[in-house]
Amino acid sequence: MSKHKYKFTNKKHSVGGVVATFMAVVAIVLIVFSIVLSFKARGEGGEIVGSLALMALAFSVFGLIIGLLSYREFDRYYTFSLIGSLINGIIIILLIMLLFVGI
Repeated sequence: MSKHKYKFTNKKHSVGGVVATFMAVVAIVLIVFSIVLSFKARGEGGEIVGSLALMALAFSVFGLIIGLLSYREFDRYYTFSLIGSLINGIIIILLIMLLFVGI
């Protein structure tokens, strides 16, 4: 006997959730890139590293907003909405803590 999982629904993933998750991935890439630039510049990255971090923060804020608004979509799977909202929220918290610490 083979076990198959059948899906008797026409639900799709929410568009806003996919966009929010994509924006979280872009924010993570920007943060990693700014960390690499800061290490290569021996901590003297200046405006470039700061602007990349602020751009990552902006992507995360808009990604969180889009992720939360995607819960309004009717008859959709909300997996990507949850993933995108959580990751963007964590990124926002970490970047704000980094801003307050002043590293």
